[in-house]
Amino acid sequence: MRRLWDQLASAKLAIVLFFVLAGFSILGTIIPQGQPEAFYLQKYGSGLGKIILLFQIHDAYYSWWYISALFLFLANLIACSLKRLPFTLKLYKKDPLEINPQNLPNKIEINLNAELSRVVAFIQDRLAFKKGKEFSNEGILFYKQINRYAFFSVYFVHFSLVVIIIGALIGALFGYRGNMNILEGESSNIVQPFRKKEPIHLDFFVKLNQFILETYPNGMPKEYISNVTFIEGNKTSHAIIKVNQPAKYKDITFYQANYNMIPEFKIKVSLDGKTQELALNPFEPINLNNRYSIALKDYGQAHGFIYLRVWIIDEETSQTSEGLIISGFPPFEANLSGKKLTLEFIDIGKIYYMTGLQVKKDPGKWVVYLGFILMMFGLFLVYYYDPQTYWIYLANGENSLKIILGAYAKRERQSLRTKLEELAEKIKKEA
Repeated sequence: MRRLWDQLASAKLAIVLFFVLAGFSILGTIIPQGQPEAFYLQKYGSGLGKIILLFQIHDAYYSWWYISALFLFLANLIACSLKRLPFTLKLYKKDPLEINPQNLPNKIEINLNAELSRVVAFIQDRLAFKKGKEFSNEGILFYKQINRYAFFSVYFVHFSLVVIIIGALIGALFGYRGNMNILEGESSNIVQPFRKKEPIHLDFFVKLNQFILETYPNGMPKEYISNVTFIEGNKTSHAIIKVNQPAKYKDITFYQANYNMIPEFKIKVSLDGKTQELALNPFEPINLNNRYSIALKDYGQAHGFIYLRVWIIDEETSQTSEGLIISGFPPFEANLSGKKLTLEFIDIGKIYYMTGLQVKKDPGKWVVYLGFILMMFGLFLVYYYDPQTYWIYLANGENSLKIILGAYAKRERQSLRTKLEELAEKIKKEA
């Protein structure tokens, strides 16, 4: 048990965990987050794609290994603090008079022709030193402690780290990140989280009023903007969402992630000697003569030709047919229940825009913010309030007073010599 405690409280484990969290955080920054599984298999290949999905690097900051590493880092930080606490308490409680006055740290020795009572009064009244101990007729030891409570300032920093990690765990365990796709003019309250298959239903709706795509002269996207309205009962709130300019509503943040352009196709449909032009889109099938349904299963472009993969069903007989409509090619013909149905590509009609929003809820963010504020305060204490102890020892010399000065500091040891020399000069000049 003791060995396990020592390993948990070791600085080596803290360093390893720090690099593990930092390394995988970098991967989470480099590798696109929240894409469909097929995206990673296609982009990174079957082998690497499966590794990314297995370790949930596509949702790095909410993955099981990241949460586990955070828990272990939290336990390590608490264990390190508790293991070092007795030593810190020992330093804090250490009696400054338990020292050999002839062998003070950073010792400086001077001789002074002055009355003992005057020098004692100067040290106590002007320099604010406390009279500590008299060594019979040999001399008097004075001391002064500065920032004694600063021995515990490092624990303030440790506590701030604990608060930050707890906030991160709250966000990872009780928050979520997911995608929301909304067609222009439509509303949705469904978020598809990265980690779960079951969608999350928000208690309000997001309506895409307008999607704006700005392009460079060469046609490359410059900026894409979603003009949205948050609708909750009779309450509405308007917002503009841009890349790197998210919108917030009810502690949920919406980021502009991507967009899709979904075309509507004009096709010529012939049945029973009657020909008509109809609009075919991916959202709803065409109903023909209250009997035939024509649905668009897939579409794309290959070798300069536009193709539409359609699926046709005869509602009365449940007979189906599937085929391709290709621009510039003869019409597709389907025979259903002895009737010939022909479909021919004409043109691309209206373009529908679908915005892709990334949705994030992090209930632990305020705890993280509090942790960072505490950390800044703790670092201020660490670097500007250094525990220091000063000693002055007065002893009778042959023809003068012998004064020995010494000092100890936890960190600022290089500057102690200078401070003692300044203190010695002040005693020589004014005592």
